[in-house]
Amino acid sequence: MVVFLALFAFQIAQAPAKASASGAACVIAAKDSSEPSKSGAHIVCDGDGDQEEINKAIRELPPVGGRILLMEGTFDIRRADGALGGVLIERSNVTLEGQGSSTKLVQAPNQETNVIRIIGSGVGHIVIRNLYVDANRDGNPKGEGPENVSHARFEFCGIKAFCAQPGGGGDPCHNITIENCYVMNARRLGIMLEGRNMRVLNNVLGNAFSDSVEILTGPGEIRGNYADITGKTHVAFGSDRGDNIIMANNIVHVREGGDLDIGFRSWSDSQRHVIEGNIVTVDKGGKCGMAIDARGYGAVISGNHTYTANDEKLIVKIGAGKSIVTGNVFENTTIEVDDATGTGKRIVLKDNVLENSAVLTKNVGSRVEAEASPSTQITQ
Repeated sequence: MVVFLALFAFQIAQAPAKASASGAACVIAAKDSSEPSKSGAHIVCDGDGDQEEINKAIRELPPVGGRILLMEGTFDIRRADGALGGVLIERSNVTLEGQGSSTKLVQAPNQETNVIRIIGSGVGHIVIRNLYVDANRDGNPKGEGPENVSHARFEFCGIKAFCAQPGGGGDPCHNITIENCYVMNARRLGIMLEGRNMRVLNNVLGNAFSDSVEILTGPGEIRGNYADITGKTHVAFGSDRGDNIIMANNIVHVREGGDLDIGFRSWSDSQRHVIEGNIVTVDKGGKCGMAIDARGYGAVISGNHTYTANDEKLIVKIGAGKSIVTGNVFENTTIEVDDATGTGKRIVLKDNVLENSAVLTKNVGSRVEAEASPSTQITQ
């Protein structure tokens, strides 16, 4: 305890004095933060629309950018007037950081927005880390935007980065990292990032009616995350209109009562996805339609492990050529080659362990090469 207090005092001592809250770092305490945190903070929130204080601090960082440090406690997040989110990052070179799961950003009921929205032409070099983001989907049940506005229905996320309003233009966002966060209870997506060099690292993700994590455009990586699926979720980890994306060392755990459509997904006509070293496990009483749905060209699917405790088999689907499936352990899984592209590009399946599993081919658009195994069926 003495060491902890000494370290805490050192952190506070390194923060700018209260009079310089517009400096390169700003410390913000919640209404229910501890007294030491409040006394060392530049700003103490009142627990009602705390995004106002956070957004003001972000705007007042110097032109070179800086860091917003949120102390432990619960921050009440509401829709900023005329905006697409509660906490708004509309400028480059910003780090928004908490104390881990003890720093909670909770969307208030009836706000129908993104908890954190990164927006602005060319906005980049953003880091969000060590936060607990609760999008409170039960308290924000609508999740629908104007039907005639592209992607408007996806403005109901935990954390979203896109350079403009739905349907708008501008230079893409870039170089955004979300790390060591908990992102829970999303009405649409937990984390949705569109642009170049998007990185989602070492987070814990909960249920999302769309995707727990999705990267668009690319390049990007989704690495070291844990998706804990206990309710209805469409995709755990995926891409959309994105090339050059790595999904590695993630765990998808569908627990009893969980209902997941797809564990890992790459989008149709995408190029160069590496899906490697991941685990998809489905407990008794959980549901998962597909463990992996690789729709794009040039997929490398290696070192993964899929398993379900239920009678209905998981599916690993390969939907385009220039792809290789190797070094995986598939239990209670059907590996389904369903290439309707007609391009004739090669698909290789080799050196996999198949336990109560089979390989099925539904289309002959590709040249399929698969190892012979007592557990393998190859049908045209």
